Amino acid sequence: MKTSPADLVNPYIGTLPHLLQTTRPEVMLPHCYPKIYPYFDANSDYYCNEIVKGFPIGGVKILPGTAGAESMDSTEAAKAFFNTIDHSREDCRPYYNRIELEDNDIVVEYTVSEHAYAYRFSGGAKRLAVLYTESSEVNLGADGVLRIHMVNDGAGRFARRSLANEYLRITSNVPFKEVSKGKTCAVYEFEGDAFELFGAVSYISVDKADEIYAKEIKGRSFDDIKTHAFDVWDAFLSRFKVSGNDKNTQIAFYTAVYRSFQRMVNYGEYGKFYSGYDKQVHDGDFFYSNDNTWDTFRSMHPLQLLVEPERQVDLLKSYIMMYEQTGLMPSVPGVNGDMPVMIGFHAAALFADAAAKGLDLDYEKAYEGIRKNAMEQSILPWVCNQGLTELDKCYLEKGFFPALKNGQEEYVPEVHKSERRQSVAVTLEHCYDDWCAAQLAKKLGKTDDYTMFMKRADFYKKSYNKEVGFMMPRDIDGNWVECDPMWGGGQGGRDYYTENNAYTYNWSVFHDMPGLVELMGGDKATEKKLDELFTTGVRRGNGPPMSKFPYMAQFPDATGLMGQFSMGNEPDFHIPYTYNYCGAPWKTQKRIRDCMDIWFTNSPTGICGDEDGGAMSSFYVFSAMGFYPYCPGKDEYMIGAPLFDSVELTLSDGKVFKITADGAGDGARYIQSATLNGKDHNSAILKHADVAAGGELKLVMGRRPNKTWGVK
Repeated sequence: MKTSPADLVNPYIGTLPHLLQTTRPEVMLPHCYPKIYPYFDANSDYYCNEIVKGFPIGGVKILPGTAGAESMDSTEAAKAFFNTIDHSREDCRPYYNRIELEDNDIVVEYTVSEHAYAYRFSGGAKRLAVLYTESSEVNLGADGVLRIHMVNDGAGRFARRSLANEYLRITSNVPFKEVSKGKTCAVYEFEGDAFELFGAVSYISVDKADEIYAKEIKGRSFDDIKTHAFDVWDAFLSRFKVSGNDKNTQIAFYTAVYRSFQRMVNYGEYGKFYSGYDKQVHDGDFFYSNDNTWDTFRSMHPLQLLVEPERQVDLLKSYIMMYEQTGLMPSVPGVNGDMPVMIGFHAAALFADAAAKGLDLDYEKAYEGIRKNAMEQSILPWVCNQGLTELDKCYLEKGFFPALKNGQEEYVPEVHKSERRQSVAVTLEHCYDDWCAAQLAKKLGKTDDYTMFMKRADFYKKSYNKEVGFMMPRDIDGNWVECDPMWGGGQGGRDYYTENNAYTYNWSVFHDMPGLVELMGGDKATEKKLDELFTTGVRRGNGPPMSKFPYMAQFPDATGLMGQFSMGNEPDFHIPYTYNYCGAPWKTQKRIRDCMDIWFTNSPTGICGDEDGGAMSSFYVFSAMGFYPYCPGKDEYMIGAPLFDSVELTLSDGKVFKITADGAGDGARYIQSATLNGKDHNSAILKHADVAAGGELKLVMGRRPNKTWGVK
């Protein structure tokens, strides 16, 4: 019997992180807001935690219990409903999960539709605790419908990811009654010892919740909704067909696809949507938000553009709507507005990539917002909606974002206290953004703007210190600030870099690698510096190799270390492909297979860094297929080394692009020769148009490198 790709997903991959953020085993549909996962302790490792403290229906938390569960009127009393689970007895899929709550012998099953949550409780479940915020309105009507108007209180780090108002319509397939109701918790009792529960959630109104119920729940059983969720995932994941390698690698691959299409989230509700940007209800079928643009521009958005370009158009139209509603193009779109997170104005990259790959959008309006950000907004880290400071004026006038002098105290009040200036990383990220803005200006015929932004795109050259061979900080007077390339910058390197050191940021020049290669002294010198990146162990100065412990304490984001290369952090994603630019594509093939084979596995530890909602998984999806979008904004990909003997990618128009690489699944990693649609292809570059048109890239693989293929 053929196994569906939907059943080759393991949502528990990454739930035991190497150091920082865990993933969550979410039951969901692509780009939809209902996501169900067990609530454990905040910031805990999911796979190691066994005390379940609830399940979600929107922002409401529910906990099943037995007839003996006490009545209560406070969240604290909800501890009576906490329960123990054993992960080995879970049946977790992207469309469904089954969990046994051991203390009360209750079985919990759950699934989702596009706007609603569905649960089935059995094995003695008779009561349900419902937890909400103190300002919520909670009423059980005579019709047996539990209605909750929940007002989110904005507390907690991730409150920005929740809309202010939620309207819930909760129903069951059996009658239930209210046992007790307090300020933040109510308890309900159900007839019998099993029941199904359905929660329709609207961010607009009670009437919209009723409409969602009518369209997605009414007349349907739990199993009906489960079948629909399976069908959605089966159809979507079946667009990626792989063969070869082992089952565990296929599971890691399909799980990465599942995670790559979580974001952005569509808050459209059948012809209307609520926007957290202007706090208004609008007409329209879609409004996408919740994006980590600093991460997702690199490979997640390019993957979504390739696989579902029509949806990518809607995502970017949502960016334009955010600009129209607020007057600024968002840097990191949260559900309630732009979030002051990380660095860069990478909406420019999203639109430049869409333009390069032929998507139909209002680029004039998008460019208006992108230009406004680039000319009028501060580029300080972890700051948004802030006008220009003297540091920004230094970037605009001198070509670099200035660092403090050694020993100098911060004197600019707008600088984030803990995130600091991150001067070199900020310079390099915005050089790339300016290059993206230049491409849009060129498309729109804005010659003067194109010239200006291309000049700014070259600012990266002013940060390269040829004497030390690294991208290094300058103070506001233009003097080099002395800095150890491995250890400099303090915690997270944030005085000068972002979560990494100079070894990583040497390569943050996506848009002009030929220029960087020239700056570094040519092909051979660049190849040598790349080799040093992958082979230089932790040491201080010229001292002997030492333990990674003090290094990881300073750079906790730099997980998945291979020398100084960090597979676990997004600024490193493109680096293994850089060998393609300096005449050594066989080393790209070597490095990229090492990265995938070592760091991405079918295990709770199988993601080596912060997943960040699909950013890291999308790197793996592209790389496993055999190519990668090195520079979003260019209509091309870099060829690496696929994991599978065959990959067939069905595009939204039904065309199929196939990568054949016999022997790759058995470990052959080096390309001997290649043909594209039957013609010799002696290039490590693959054009987007060739992929989008369908066809076949055939790679002849071997276990020893062919050092002449793809050199030009």
